[in-house]
Amino acid sequence: MPDSNREDIHIISRHSNWKKESVADALSKNVYSNSDAWKKFLKLFLLSLGVLFTVAGIVFFFAFNWARLNKFAKIGIVEGLITVVTILAIIPKFSLIVRNILLTGASVLVGVLFAVFGQIYQTGANAYDFFLVWTICITLWVLVSNFAPLWLLWLALVNTVIVLYSMQVTRRLHENDLLTMLTVVNAVALLSALFLDWSRSRIPTWFTNTIA
Repeated sequence: MPDSNREDIHIISRHSNWKKESVADALSKNVYSNSDAWKKFLKLFLLSLGVLFTVAGIVFFFAFNWARLNKFAKIGIVEGLITVVTILAIIPKFSLIVRNILLTGASVLVGVLFAVFGQIYQTGANAYDFFLVWTICITLWVLVSNFAPLWLLWLALVNTVIVLYSMQVTRRLHENDLLTMLTVVNAVALLSALFLDWSRSRIPTWFTNTIA
């Protein structure tokens, strides 16, 4: 029963003479996580946590040393980090999941780069401009990687752009109209994910649940 889940097994066991030992064995093979699954989960979790803390450390580094750094150092450090992380993300030696996590970290660093640029040159742009450019610049990475956490980041940026645009540009937009627009955007994203899931694209359940 490779495609069975917990509910399927319980329904079959209640309406058949399936032995308890066989039920336990089916649950162990198809539902419960073994030691290898836990090791894989911890490996990916710690890697993701490491990337997250690294990005957070970079942000706090700039916040603490802002006045001491010149313009070249501020922008050069972030661009250098983006270059290094992106190069690591395209090295075939790493597994696909590791490369996708690195690419997600690079996508966050793109936002840091634009924030640093705006602070240095005081561009005077609205906040929605910042998030819009960030969204556009990582769109290609999102499409190429097709990685659920990166898609979630992209969708969060799209929602942020819409909200900030309505607040800073189209101030006459009614709150109900804004909520309707956000509902439509996220509903399209959810339906697209469900359609791809039906097409055997293996969309994670947590991703569709989060959007919903």
